[in-house]
Amino acid sequence: MNKAQERLRIRCKQLLYVIVLVLIFEGVVRKLVPAAGMLIFFLKDILCIIGLVLIKNAKLSGLTIRLVQKWKVMLMVFAPLVLFTLFHDALLSIFGLKQYLLFPIVGVLMPFAFPADKIEEFKQFVLIITLSLVPTSVVAIIQNSLPATHWLNMSVEGTSLEGFSAAGRLRVSSTFSFTGQYSWFLNFVCTFLTLCFFWPNKTKEKSGFKKMALLVAASIALIIGIFITGGRTAVLGCGFCFVGGLAFSAVKAPGKIITRALVGIVAFAVLLGGIRAVKPEFFAAYDERSSDHGDGSQTNEISGRVQDGFLNWTNWVFEQDIVAVLFGNGLGVMSNGSERISYYANDLKSKGFSTESDLDTTIYEGGLYLAISWYAFRIGLIFFALNLWQKMKSKELSIVVSFLLAYIIMTASFGVVARNPPLNIWLWLAIGSVVIIKNYDEQQQKELKVSKPEPESVFAI
Repeated sequence: MNKAQERLRIRCKQLLYVIVLVLIFEGVVRKLVPAAGMLIFFLKDILCIIGLVLIKNAKLSGLTIRLVQKWKVMLMVFAPLVLFTLFHDALLSIFGLKQYLLFPIVGVLMPFAFPADKIEEFKQFVLIITLSLVPTSVVAIIQNSLPATHWLNMSVEGTSLEGFSAAGRLRVSSTFSFTGQYSWFLNFVCTFLTLCFFWPNKTKEKSGFKKMALLVAASIALIIGIFITGGRTAVLGCGFCFVGGLAFSAVKAPGKIITRALVGIVAFAVLLGGIRAVKPEFFAAYDERSSDHGDGSQTNEISGRVQDGFLNWTNWVFEQDIVAVLFGNGLGVMSNGSERISYYANDLKSKGFSTESDLDTTIYEGGLYLAISWYAFRIGLIFFALNLWQKMKSKELSIVVSFLLAYIIMTASFGVVARNPPLNIWLWLAIGSVVIIKNYDEQQQKELKVSKPEPESVFAI
């Protein structure tokens, strides 16, 4: 990599740090500076557009080019929907397109910013994001002790969130705009925490004890965070990522994962029991909302949500005209914030109609055409990551990727990616991370071959 490309790489790396920083602290900054709410809301989009400008001069290769090719195909697939949305609102067509297809730039930036020979910088990136669990959990703990009327517990619009309380405890959002965003962050960073624990160390680091202490602190912060939210998204999501990651690891490297898994489960149980004993108020909202009260309400609610997520659209789709059924009502019309920039979206939302699940949103915005295309793309991303995991030679690194793979499967399958840019960005950060680790695995294999020269022929002179 020449000097110009190296400077570009460093800029891309810095940009990724800023994007993550904005995602984590957007909510609290919007509460502190309400006058700049609109700018802060769109800041992540502006940063990703800057990423587009930067990456056009980058020399990409290998797996990164494959990601770009998939991205270009989807841009062509979306062209008819963009034109269709133009008839409703020109600005909405741009907004809607970016909701779906701006954020893959993060997945492209990742392997360029962290090539195989800069793997230590990637590990530092992972560690810093993981340690953000500590300040976000501290803010959540402070919120838990404050009244619902305190500015920190209000919505970004300054309205009360008391309606989201359970067992007399507010469902906190930490530094994020709302509880759901905090939960999605916890799901993602849970996988990065496992990367820190399972990454193979060839040499014993001098700062090993200090790093382990930081990871234990992050683990405690994660446990507090996933329960103090009071929602099942954080608990079940992190549980799926951890158990799914262990399952994939057991397939690829059973001998290496069993002992670690047992140690991890025991450590988690001890930490969970200790925190619950010392601070039961952190678990009050979750316990109340997850309690079956003898009638199986939690199980029924969760299964109902999953079922509704896939079938709710059948309740209204056939009431629309055939054009709306096939091509929807406009890209981005149901996304958060669309009413702020589009009179058409504002008019539709003012009538009281809204969508909840990702499939609901996709079909309403782009009809069956978009639903089939969008979910085919997401399923393709799952198989892309699965294929990279399957081809990895290093068992140690395949364990690391296993947890990312579990997160990608969960988010690409069930996540509300179409209407929530933060969740979309977390997904692409995970995909980019898989590419980075696969590139590193290939470099390691090449170095291994060089260090083990072919045996000389018996006929050699």
